[in-house]
Amino acid sequence: MDEAPRTPRLWGGRFGAELDPTLHRFTASFPFDRRLVRHDLVGSLAHARMLAECGVLSRPDAEAVLGGLSAILREVEEQRLVVSGDDEDVHTWIERVLRERVGEAAGRLHTARSRNDQVSTALRLYVRDALRDLVARAVALQEVWRDQAAAFREAWMPGYTHLQRAQPSTLAHHLLAHAWALNADIRRLQHVHHQAGLCVLGAGALAGTSHPIRPERTAYWLGFSAVFPNSLYAVADRDFVLEAAFAATLVLLHLSRWAEEVVLWTTLEFGFAELSDSVAKGSSLMPQKKNPEAAELIRGKAGRGAGALASLLTALKGVPLAYNSDLQEDKEPLFDCLDTAAACLEAATVLARGIRFRTDRMREALRGGFLTATDLADYLVRRGVPFRTAHEQAGRAVREAEQRGCELWELPLDALRQACPQAGEDVYESLSPEGSVRQRRSLGGPAPERVAEQLERLAQEVEATRAWLAAALPPPVYRAHREGRLLEKL
Repeated sequence: MDEAPRTPRLWGGRFGAELDPTLHRFTASFPFDRRLVRHDLVGSLAHARMLAECGVLSRPDAEAVLGGLSAILREVEEQRLVVSGDDEDVHTWIERVLRERVGEAAGRLHTARSRNDQVSTALRLYVRDALRDLVARAVALQEVWRDQAAAFREAWMPGYTHLQRAQPSTLAHHLLAHAWALNADIRRLQHVHHQAGLCVLGAGALAGTSHPIRPERTAYWLGFSAVFPNSLYAVADRDFVLEAAFAATLVLLHLSRWAEEVVLWTTLEFGFAELSDSVAKGSSLMPQKKNPEAAELIRGKAGRGAGALASLLTALKGVPLAYNSDLQEDKEPLFDCLDTAAACLEAATVLARGIRFRTDRMREALRGGFLTATDLADYLVRRGVPFRTAHEQAGRAVREAEQRGCELWELPLDALRQACPQAGEDVYESLSPEGSVRQRRSLGGPAPERVAEQLERLAQEVEATRAWLAAALPPPVYRAHREGRLLEKL
């Protein structure tokens, strides 16, 4: 049998034997929760500062603990300290390293705290940082789509339903649809960022503490907007994990739908777009191939995000209050989901910049399919024909054009009147693709003036997002750490 692990544990007085090495390896979370080291150190700085303010931690101990934690954090950030060892988790590693540096004072850091509220705090800080990063990446892609849309306000193209040509639209209108989906994602990410800002330090294992602490001071130092209302709820809650994974998965879903269109549009069958050489890949066998592999991978990785979300939902569905080790399984799926969303946003931004649109092919695709049939029905309605009757008459006109092998706008007026008796000479203003689009002046429609409104509103949304990012400062305790003010006013 392997030797028992010798790294000190945060528990053990009640036990007369070392944990079996196999079970140590099985239950240890250090291999993956070490990525929380910065956030756990920040949480510990805020907790130690609060304990000192409340007199639970003496001035000498506060100096030792805050100074030691700050030094460890600085060395980790500067990559002068390697986060490794046989420790059970990242919390154990931090306390061990702190004890090696400051001695007995390190043992006072965990006063009025459990790993239950500690890990939730570190994970909340991590999620907030990751969500800020996703927002920054998302708005960068949104700006690419916005700028492309502004350049193609009158680039006529078919709009599709059921992947069949449906009605005339514009490339700008199409690109803006993706930009607005991403805008909803950004607002959702911001909402989850706010939801994660609940301070749970002080909830302890589940029943709080008998020490005279002030969780609202911890919340201040962490930059959180609220404190927990119930200690049991605080420890058990992982809604912010699910919401973060859901928000990231929706980002991936929207990117996947766009990526699918990139794949379709760059086929010879569509020919609506071409990829620059810097964003396409080739074949090891077929010299002529130019493959949209980045788009295909974005599409594939969206399924990975959905799988992570399903894993989290399944892991959490049967966990009783308060803390259970099942909750250890929240981290790897969450990390993978957030990492995947970040990577896909970055790749999509590069890919989007490398697309050249073939507006000539889009315009050609407006022929065939009788895309202005709805416009003919609407024209008849404006002439007093009930819509259902107008729909029937427009359908007969389509059949006549199909039999003649021409477009609706190419039908002679007398032939058109056979199907639509109310048609006048002005009907042709509604039957051309350009005329159709220009008449679509309803809210959010593809008419150039409506697209201009959407672009202006989107510019305001982008500006608001940029302002939010600028205002999303690091926690006050982290700024105090960077500026050497951790002991100020103690």
